Amino acid sequence: MNINYDEVLHYLGYHNNHRPYENTKELITECISEIKGIAQKQYVYDIFDTEHKDGKILLKQSNVTLYGHDIAHHLKHSSKTALMAVTLGLEVDKRISLYLRINPTKGLILDACASAAVEALCDEVEGKIRLKAASEGLYITSRYSPGYGDLPLCLQGDIAAALDTYRKIGLAVTKDFLLAPRKSVIAIIGVQQVLPDKRGCGNKCKLCSAVNCQYRKGENFFE
Repeated sequence: MNINYDEVLHYLGYHNNHRPYENTKELITECISEIKGIAQKQYVYDIFDTEHKDGKILLKQSNVTLYGHDIAHHLKHSSKTALMAVTLGLEVDKRISLYLRINPTKGLILDACASAAVEALCDEVEGKIRLKAASEGLYITSRYSPGYGDLPLCLQGDIAAALDTYRKIGLAVTKDFLLAPRKSVIAIIGVQQVLPDKRGCGNKCKLCSAVNCQYRKGENFFE
């Protein structure tokens, strides 16, 4: 599993030319190795024919209906929609929780490493979807997750059910529509005949509705 060092720094709040001290660098390297050793990466995805109706997006052969102005715009050219779910497994959550209690600094760094790892796994699965689409002469959009923009977080449950995530990869959705294990992602990708619109700098934080998130605000945990 590839864990991008610079991506870890992003999750820790380091930006521009601000780099960690040497002892922090060593701890980051140690934590990257630890996450690689315990992560049990699993994923599932499926592609559904898509119907656009009355401002909503219906995924055929499923009970999933996507709604909201932002997702409608994101999928405006898509004749098919890919749903994907990925997880690093429970052991990662347990290890992070342990160190947040006994060594908070290491716990925070492990958490950042796991976030970078799950992002890398998302990229891997997105690549598989891209290849499948390309084999049919189609293109894909970028990923879009419930909670971005005005796409309701509650749709995580519908998507998880459509993909049968609990049985296939052990991924559940809580009553508050959060994912368990915590280091997991559910995402939506459009499949279409035209090249997708470019998304500026590609910063997913700008799409997310969590305006108080420390990652979005660029806070450095070690300042």
